[in-house]
Amino acid sequence: MDLPDDILRRAKIAAVERGSSLRQLVTHALRHEIERTAPSVRRRMTSPPIQLSADAPLRKLSPDAVKRLDAESVSEADAVRARAAHR
Repeated sequence: MDLPDDILRRAKIAAVERGSSLRQLVTHALRHEIERTAPSVRRRMTSPPIQLSADAPLRKLSPDAVKRLDAESVSEADAVRARAAHR
């Protein structure tokens, strides 16, 4: 592995300050970075997250209407938080 001189120098100093070897420092840093950026495991839902009755009003709404209602509820919640913060 070929590292820029300034990075290698700073890494060596950091390793000494932490009482570890350069190898341990690099291993720890790489492990941390890989775990932090690892893609999350996505699973397909096999059942709906909620069960609605057959006559539930929500069943009659279009996806766009649901999105609009969700956006409105978020806006209302933000307004409530803003009012609470100014008290």
